[in-house]
Amino acid sequence: MGALAEFAWRVLVVSLPNFLTIFVAIGLFCSLYPLRPGAWRLACGALACLGISCASSLYHTVTIPRAVLLFGDFASAAATIVFFAVVLVACVPMARLVFDVSLWDAVFCCTAGYAMQNLAHSAWELVRFLVAPDLPSTDPVSAASQLLASALVFVPGYLLVVRRIRTDHLEGEGDRRTLLVLLGVIVVSIVLDTSVRELRDMGALPVEAFLVLMLAQLFIGALTLYLDYEILYSNRMRADAAATRQMMADERRQYELSRDTIEAINVRCHDIRHQVRALSGATGGGEEFMRGLDGLISIYDSGVQTSNAALNVILTEKSLLCHGKRIELTCSADGSALSFMSEQDIYSLFGNALDNAIEAADDISDPERRLIDVSIRRMGQMAVIQVRNFFEGELRREGGSLGSTKGGGLHGYGTKSMRLVAERYGGSITFDARDGLFRVHVLLPIPG
Repeated sequence: MGALAEFAWRVLVVSLPNFLTIFVAIGLFCSLYPLRPGAWRLACGALACLGISCASSLYHTVTIPRAVLLFGDFASAAATIVFFAVVLVACVPMARLVFDVSLWDAVFCCTAGYAMQNLAHSAWELVRFLVAPDLPSTDPVSAASQLLASALVFVPGYLLVVRRIRTDHLEGEGDRRTLLVLLGVIVVSIVLDTSVRELRDMGALPVEAFLVLMLAQLFIGALTLYLDYEILYSNRMRADAAATRQMMADERRQYELSRDTIEAINVRCHDIRHQVRALSGATGGGEEFMRGLDGLISIYDSGVQTSNAALNVILTEKSLLCHGKRIELTCSADGSALSFMSEQDIYSLFGNALDNAIEAADDISDPERRLIDVSIRRMGQMAVIQVRNFFEGELRREGGSLGSTKGGGLHGYGTKSMRLVAERYGGSITFDARDGLFRVHVLLPIPG
């Protein structure tokens, strides 16, 4: 076989399957993000895969043998480590070329993809060592078995890691900590993998040590995938916590503003009502107009009154909003049952529940179903809260929250805020939807 034919055979049987599995693994994680427009981007990615495979074969057939002659056997391992490190780093801009992904998310995809490929490659090396230790890497059976082993690892890897990231909506949560994982992959995975193979080929590694090191590589690959996922998950948790804190601070300011505004409106409407009655008695005319004006004032003057000031504010505010949207809001409330709750928590709990109910009811065209019912009662040592409303469309679960296909239902941070309030008092909250009726049910223990 001529030098050119041998080079082409090595590219086809050794380098291409190896780098193809690397790019496929990285592509599985990049599939979490949309492709950039332009078929030329995919063509560039394919050409890059072929070009790197050719460069790898040239590197191993020309550069490494010369390095060994000049610097000794360990030059082969050093050169291989440098080459794979450069390839891994180069995958980051390649991922950004093909997919609409940020820098840190591209780093995540490359580290996670390489870790999964390294996991598959280590498993294949281990099986090949145990079953066919004398099988040369240039044998087509070797390439076929490598591709099969990769498929057997990639499928469960996709189902357990990639799909879970998509389900938990963790895309876009990468940050600078992924760079540390990248360095860990380069230092540990690439160095360990290359060193183990070089020592084995040199006959300087006992069988028992080789098996232990291969098992260590499998563990490191799985650990890298776990750490990558944990980084995304912890970033999302921190972002959610910050958003929830900000939302609760906004709710506190909104409550204080609403309280002051409603108090001012009630006082002003009360004064205006007396002035209208005095004017009506003095003139004796325009009684129908005066009655209409008095009724209009009553809308703002007759706020919801319970034995809980914070509850009065939020129910009055939402009652006015419902009136403007022609939604009927009914309320049966024992405000004293919530006397143990802070004003902010009451405003947050009922504000989020009623906002979602109003949004859902506003999408209903039938006037008889544009209803919201609020019930607050004491049952023994429990405060029982229930908010019910009709909805149209089908409900879906997204990120642990219920939402309607027409836009009503619950929103992520509002749901989390409501759940946090319930759990803060040792209670529970459930969301139920049946036969077009949505129900929020809260149970809170009343302190003895």
